[in-house]
Amino acid sequence: MKKLLKKKVNVFGKSIPVFVIALLGIALVSAALLPYFGVITGNAVVSQGLLVDGEEMPKSGDIVDVWAPFTSLEAKTFTDAHYLDNTASVDAEVHLISACMFDATLGAGSCDEIDTSYLGEVEYSYSRVWTANGDVNVTVEDTDDGWLKWTYTAIDTPTAGTLKMTVEIDNPTGFGVTTFDDGSHDGWYYYDTSGVVRISDYNGGNKISGYDFVETSVDTNSMTVRIKKTELDDTFMWQGFANFHLAANWIELNTAVSPWVPTGVGIIATELTNPITVLTGTTVDFVIVNKFPQMTYPVEYTVTTTVTA
Repeated sequence: MKKLLKKKVNVFGKSIPVFVIALLGIALVSAALLPYFGVITGNAVVSQGLLVDGEEMPKSGDIVDVWAPFTSLEAKTFTDAHYLDNTASVDAEVHLISACMFDATLGAGSCDEIDTSYLGEVEYSYSRVWTANGDVNVTVEDTDDGWLKWTYTAIDTPTAGTLKMTVEIDNPTGFGVTTFDDGSHDGWYYYDTSGVVRISDYNGGNKISGYDFVETSVDTNSMTVRIKKTELDDTFMWQGFANFHLAANWIELNTAVSPWVPTGVGIIATELTNPITVLTGTTVDFVIVNKFPQMTYPVEYTVTTTVTA
């Protein structure tokens, strides 16, 4: 070893100990060792899977229902429609959690009397042939655009010169739409506890303003009445009347008792309870209902609903 330290060689004109060259050799060999045999990388892209009103976070965190101001002398109910869309390959169970806050700097408000609930939409449908005086097929369908449509169709060729139709909702305290006016039957009429109003001609023309929640139409052998679902309770009673063959055909009405009682039961919404199951590839429509009682303390309130697992 001592001889190795003393022994020198000439490298590029310089005298370097052999021992230093040996160390350099060791370093070069060490640097050339293979550190690993390969690198495997996984790359995952994660999407939300459950969308609120078609939006992922953070946009779904910015959905705002705008309510008109009101006074403490009024009882007020706000209803806002939303939907959950499951784009995942598995079912989802979610919870709707409400929270109420108020601006305490404006006064001693209270959220205790504010009631928040959730309703799930029900797609109501009905179909039956009524045969009392000429066969009339009666259907009720949800048109998926916020309306229910009643259609009366004569199975046999109508014999009446002018087809006649009535749909009544929650009689006797509700309202009705009819072509009867105890006279010429020359138009469509809306009636409730306050009276009767001619809203349009028989063909639907010359419709007056203020009745946009009702639509009507007449064909050769059928008639239709469309009513916006916002005008209907979650569960309602209905009845009808047709005259397509010069004779009365009562529909969903018990005439064996006095007064006569409607028997048609329509359901367009039912209360949702947690957890709510949203099946894979489906959409669940729901309505947030916020009820403010009369004499609610006059401050600014914020009611939020969080959709969570």
